[in-house]
Amino acid sequence: MPDFLNFAIRAHNSIHGFLSRRNSKPVASSSEVREIEDRAARFPSDIADHLPLIFTESIAMTPRLIVELGVRGGESRFVFERVARLTGSFLVSADLDDCSHSCTAAPKWYFLKGDDIHFAGEFAGWCKTHDINPGVDVLFIDTSHLYEHTVEEIKSWFPFLNSRCKVIFHDTNLRNLSRRFDGTLLRGWDNHRGVIRAIEEFLGTRFNERMDFSTTIGPWTVRHWAHSAGLTILERAAEPASHI
Repeated sequence: MPDFLNFAIRAHNSIHGFLSRRNSKPVASSSEVREIEDRAARFPSDIADHLPLIFTESIAMTPRLIVELGVRGGESRFVFERVARLTGSFLVSADLDDCSHSCTAAPKWYFLKGDDIHFAGEFAGWCKTHDINPGVDVLFIDTSHLYEHTVEEIKSWFPFLNSRCKVIFHDTNLRNLSRRFDGTLLRGWDNHRGVIRAIEEFLGTRFNERMDFSTTIGPWTVRHWAHSAGLTILERAAEPASHI
């Protein structure tokens, strides 16, 4: 069955990839966007479809501090380095594995190897040591994709968010098979709605993550893209009147 499934995915992707290339139109609004689009095309990872969006959404915040939880092969880090370069912001990335090879060295860009929940407990002190205001403008979460871990990440990292902020979650529509934006298939795994369920618990609601949607719940604007394992952005424009 695994061999047959792999063959079916390759065949399906070959057809849709050809149609997508035949009908595609180049879109480029800046050299950074072109770089990101080129990388996404060369390395069609599970997050590749979302990279240009992550760039534009992050740079719109004119952030002073970006925190990236989960680096892996460096796809999101590639984006955030360009945001940090253009805005002069601090960039702090954390991963359980040594992903330093995926991270460009720069005076205001850091990589920390270790558990992100543990790091949250030390974050205020770490920022003080590095002369960084610990208020986070853009928080990116792409780690274990497990419900319990995501719940702890929200509890541990959300207190550092500035009143105006964005939180970007990847894998909010994770399943055994999903589709990229061009229709090609993407192999994943069933995390029992782990990430989206943690977001639902935080907001006190229920979503249909198989569909694109946009809604407002309390102080949070929630936007979700269902393709490529799902990307969900929580944006807060002002200090909430009360904690959800």
